[in-house]
Amino acid sequence: MGLFERFSRSRTGRRTAETRRAPSFREMRARLRTEKAEAKLLETEVRIHEEAARIRRDIRTTA
Repeated sequence: MGLFERFSRSRTGRRTAETRRAPSFREMRARLRTEKAEAKLLETEVRIHEEAARIRRDIRTTA
């Protein structure tokens, strides 16, 4: 295999911006579901941290 062949083969099979296909309806829905689930998870995490901070504050004031 020559030097030129190595470089020319590496380009085959790559997708460029023009050849990318649009996501299917199923893929778009899955992505939206994932984003929605991640947002809900972040909200839950924030609530947990707020509750933990409140409990720590209450423990300090009662002790």
